Amino acid sequence: MSKTKSKTGKKTSVEKKDVPIPYPDTEKVPPYLLRNLVDIFYDFQGQRIQTQLRIGAAKREHSLDEDQLSIYGITTIFENAQTFEKDIEKLIKEQLKNHAIYNQYLIKITGLGPMLAAALIAYTDDIKEFYSPSSLWQYCGYGGNTFCPYCKKPTFINKKYKSGKVAKMLQPFETCPMCDNKTEFIIQKRTAGYASNWNPKYRSLVWKVGKSFVMQQSKRSGYRRIYDHFKKAEKRKHPKIVKKDNRQFYTPGHLHDRAMRKTVKVFLVHFWQTWRRQEGLPASEPYTQKLLNHSTIEAFTDD
Repeated sequence: MSKTKSKTGKKTSVEKKDVPIPYPDTEKVPPYLLRNLVDIFYDFQGQRIQTQLRIGAAKREHSLDEDQLSIYGITTIFENAQTFEKDIEKLIKEQLKNHAIYNQYLIKITGLGPMLAAALIAYTDDIKEFYSPSSLWQYCGYGGNTFCPYCKKPTFINKKYKSGKVAKMLQPFETCPMCDNKTEFIIQKRTAGYASNWNPKYRSLVWKVGKSFVMQQSKRSGYRRIYDHFKKAEKRKHPKIVKKDNRQFYTPGHLHDRAMRKTVKVFLVHFWQTWRRQEGLPASEPYTQKLLNHSTIEAFTDD
């Protein structure tokens, strides 16, 4: 019991209450806090790199050397910034030991460092929410939407936000809600006038994952070998640059992006299957094999 003064000035007794613990396992950072830490790390790192590039440009333009930057205190600022980054990274790495999906799977994938692995875990949050690989693809922007050839518009739903604002959000439908005709598949992409139906941070993350796979050596990384396979297939399928509507299609850059996208989608299937099986949840085969009878690659590790 503790005493405090009321508005009348008299002391009244106040019973102390136990502070509720927001998460049962106090040694494990809650998923939403882990996600915030990952966001802080990448946001701060991006800003630091951008600032260093600007300072570097000014340094070259005005012929400054490292000693001068040190005198002005700029060197110390960047050293403190890097220390801050390392502190966040250390905390995140310490938390990874609490996740079986990292210890038993992600740590064994060449090209996935601790920070990328932590971001995958944090942004996915609860694998129970994703009932199929395609739902995970959809969430990270690597899935698809639909387009009505009769209405000449993508299909959508009206989403109401807490602020009261209503927006048209892209949403796939087998038949158009407006005219009830069969729709056509389109990949997820930004469309003027419509809200996107994916997590933009997750989309940026899986792009980083794909880029990291491509940077690995083929002899060490299975996903780099998958990328090489897809890229050769794309080159055979599109041997020449095709022009359409004054735009070039299937340039080397396009073929690279298509191959990397397919590689990331294969990895996401393996990630989804492995995590679901660890949790004792059903993990069906990808829809490409189930519906189209295509062969798929089983989940693997690189060691």
